[in-house]
This record gives sequence, C-alpha cells and structure tokens, in this order.
Amino acid sequence: MKKRLYAFLLLIAALMMTIPALAASTKEEWDASCNWVIARDTKLYSASFKDDVTTGTDLYNFTPFGTIAAGERVTIRSSSSGYREINYWNNGKRSAWVEDSAVRWAGGASDTSSDSTGGTGSGKTGVQVSDTWDALDVTLDLGDGESKSVSLQELGTAQCVVWDGSKMQTVLTEDLQWETEADDDHRLAVIYAPKTGQATLRASASSKARSLGQCTDGRIVVVLKVGSTFTRILYDGKEGCVLTAALTFYGAVPEEDFSTAELAYKGRTDTSATISVYSTRSASRKIRQWRVGNEVVVLTQGSSWSEIEIDGWHGWVRSDYLE
Repeated sequence: MKKRLYAFLLLIAALMMTIPALAASTKEEWDASCNWVIARDTKLYSASFKDDVTTGTDLYNFTPFGTIAAGERVTIRSSSSGYREINYWNNGKRSAWVEDSAVRWAGGASDTSSDSTGGTGSGKTGVQVSDTWDALDVTLDLGDGESKSVSLQELGTAQCVVWDGSKMQTVLTEDLQWETEADDDHRLAVIYAPKTGQATLRASASSKARSLGQCTDGRIVVVLKVGSTFTRILYDGKEGCVLTAALTFYGAVPEEDFSTAELAYKGRTDTSATISVYSTRSASRKIRQWRVGNEVVVLTQGSSWSEIEIDGWHGWVRSDYLE
C-alpha cells in the first residue's frame, strides 16, 4: 500500500513539473517549456511492462522504433533499467524511452551556462558541446575540394563524432585532417597496457619527466610525433609523451573495411543486460561494460572474438554478443 502511495505522489510531482509543456501548442512553445535536451542522435524505444511476482521487481522490455536528433528538447517522465521515459515534440507531444546517457539537463531554452555534467550549452539548441579536443584544429573534407573546420567530440579510427557549428554528426575518420608529424598509418593509436591497465603520460620524452596523469588501456588517442622510445600524443585532448611500447598504431580505417552492429545478449538488444569489452582477445583485462542496444563499429569479426570501437574506446568482445 505504501509503495503504491509513494508511486502516486511521484506521478503527481512529475505532472506538476510538466504542466507548462502539456499546454504547448507549437514547437517553439514546447522548446521554451523543456529543461532537458537530447545530447546525441539516439534511438527511441517503446517499453512493455510486467510485474515479476517471483522477485518482486518491475521488468521492462525495450524495443527500438525510431530515432530522435541531438538538440531536441524533452521532459522526463520516469526512469527504469538505465532508460528514461521522455515526452518529446513530433507534430504534437509524444512519449518514448531513451537511454540515460542520451539526455542532459540544459535549463531554459536560452540557457548557455554549464550543465550538471560539466558540458557547455550551445545556446538555444541546448546541445552539449565538449571542448576536450579544442587544442586540435580539425577540418572535415566535404568533397569537390571543399572543407570546413569542425570540433572533434569523439575519436575513433573508423568514425568520429564532430560538431560542425550547428549540429552533431558522425563522419568517417578518413575525411578528417589535423596537423601531425606521424605518417598516415600512425596518426592514431590505442593505449595498450594489458598488464597494468594504465600507461603514464609525461610532460616530455623521458621516464624522469613530470607525470601528467595516467592513460587508460583501450583509449583511442591522436598521435602527434612517433619516437623510438616515447611518442607524443593527445590523450583526451591533453598533450604529452607516452612509451611507444604502450601504443598500438592505426591509420584511419577506410569505409569498406568496417561495419556496424549492436551489442546483444542471447540475440536481444532490448534488455538491461551489459556486455564486457576487453583489451585483448581474451577475458584477461576488462576495459568496461556497455548496455545492450549500443551501436559499435566492427573492425574485424571472428568466430569467437571481434575487434570493436565504441564511444572512443577500442577493444574486443565475444562475437556472440554482436547482432
């Protein structure tokens, strides 16, 4: 009884917070009334619910049915199993579920202050643009001899996410250029430290140089200059030197040499299961976990293990977990 009363009170509180949004009749009115924003292009899910009487828990099955673009304003209705139930505008108010990580607090529609995650609002759209890689001048090849400056948001050897001044977009890494002394086959690298999980980033090419912090195994980095003992890199936008032996080098992967897939568990992409990604073709060191339904870039696919990239990380996952 108490549980039902508590849920009812939460529902009333949520409705009170969304009254201005419920009264919106145009897209402009809707945007002005919403304090949450979609941070990246992401999938919309429908949810089927059942009460598990055996364990006493609430179970949701999530099924993708569409997408919503970065910058769209939303309200939050509820949360469950790593997902948020949202209201969004599509010729009227609509409801759906999205992953937790796809939603950011943005304040009012004209708010340009930092959000609770430390990101910076980009004005009216509310898209959260990272300045992590601002030290790197990046240009995007548009074809026909044209190019434009973009802000790198997420780094990959096959695909990168960039901000072009008006929207977030996923582009081919081979279409991006930046200044580096490395050749084409060494302009990118992955931190390789399977024993300790970390490699020290130093201020100069010496083991006695000041430490700038630790580089985590599996993170993708920009190579600025390759050396026999130390290599100068940008690690999450921070410049320094790391042991060359702690890097695996890559060039930009051509479009025809990779594919995409979704993480899945027993063939399903709509559960709350998480999949472990490892630094090598074994389960010796786990990099981290991602929820099923996340899209990954597949570089090589084998019968047992596949080489993938996701969210700026590079690693290996059991092939059975790819759909």
